[in-house]
Amino acid sequence: MPSETLQAVVIRHANYREHDRMLTLLTPDHGRVDVLARGCRRPKSPLMTASELFVHGEFVVFRGGERFTLTGCTVTDTFYPLRLDPYRLTCGTYMLGLMQAAAQPEQPAHGLYALLLKGLYHITYCGDEAALAIVNTFLLLYAAELGYRPRLNHCARCREPLASDTPTWLDGEAGGLCCAKCAQASHYPISAAQTAWMRDALRSGFGAPLVEGDATLFTALRRYVEGRLESSIKAGQLLP
Repeated sequence: MPSETLQAVVIRHANYREHDRMLTLLTPDHGRVDVLARGCRRPKSPLMTASELFVHGEFVVFRGGERFTLTGCTVTDTFYPLRLDPYRLTCGTYMLGLMQAAAQPEQPAHGLYALLLKGLYHITYCGDEAALAIVNTFLLLYAAELGYRPRLNHCARCREPLASDTPTWLDGEAGGLCCAKCAQASHYPISAAQTAWMRDALRSGFGAPLVEGDATLFTALRRYVEGRLESSIKAGQLLP
């Protein structure tokens, strides 16, 4: 089979043998793709830059049987400034972990791919936006992309409308916010301001300003998303 060119982002890597590395790519057309980068860890390898996390570009791969081998790459962006800010680097790493948990081989992932690029752009280059607000927005849009969009306007249990000026609770099992009479001790309290912020973020995307209690909102959203995935993403344990 001739070589293929894949638009992709490196979402995981693992050293292999002395000079090689296994890469996991997120692609829009083929979902998650595992690629062997031979010799990429040699000092003068032309594949060195392409074999790092976060790298976005056009990856030229050769398929032999069921294995892909990287033969070249035209790098579009390395998101290098992330490496200069440990906290934002952790946020970006968390995004990669979420993608790896959701993307499947040979299943198109156009929505996830576009979301990852937007998330990495904002966490890397939009220093005026609070990092945790970016991650919270990412979690909401990620849940919506996977079909887990939380219900925010009606109680997820009794279906009663939720007033805009009253606190609510996030119920992961029911799939959204619930009212005071349906709330249980295991649910996460969400303020009226946080509820309004989530509605705006789902409607408008990235750029929503920091809301009071962003850290507690992150904890609630993280548990909601990871509970749906039935998987714990290690980098998320280092936030907020």
